[in-house]
Amino acid sequence: MRLPRAWWVVASAAASDWHWRDFFRDPAEEGRNWGGRGWIRSPLSWARIREMRRGDIVVAYQAGEGVIGLARLASDGYPEVPGGPYDTFDLAPAPVLLLHEPIPLALIRQLPGARSHFEFLRLHHGTVFRITPEGLEALLRLIRALNPEQAADLDTFLRGYN
Repeated sequence: MRLPRAWWVVASAAASDWHWRDFFRDPAEEGRNWGGRGWIRSPLSWARIREMRRGDIVVAYQAGEGVIGLARLASDGYPEVPGGPYDTFDLAPAPVLLLHEPIPLALIRQLPGARSHFEFLRLHHGTVFRITPEGLEALLRLIRALNPEQAADLDTFLRGYN
């Protein structure tokens, strides 16, 4: 199976009082209009958002906890205000996968070639970062290893986009 592109999206509860679990509790409510001036402040992140496409995978990284889930983009990235510098994106309410066991950053750092596969590990200013296809495959192996009871759910997530 050919995997879609993937993006590492950081949430820091300390910075925004918002936690990734808010999205996973109610994806239909929390999935729209991410980004913008109040949430994403990095020009790198705005550039990455412009590269995002509907159906791409979003790796939900919660600062201090690790990767806690997977989601899909409901739309291409787009300007929050036409012609404005602040960009945003929408998350699809399905399919989503909230992991029973988060994937700690320490384990991701230990993956062979991690710094070349996870832009987040090289560039610490931003919210949205690229993940290479090889990096995504390695992360999916970690998810399966730490969450074996969710293997069928992961397969379902990877197969489809409603």
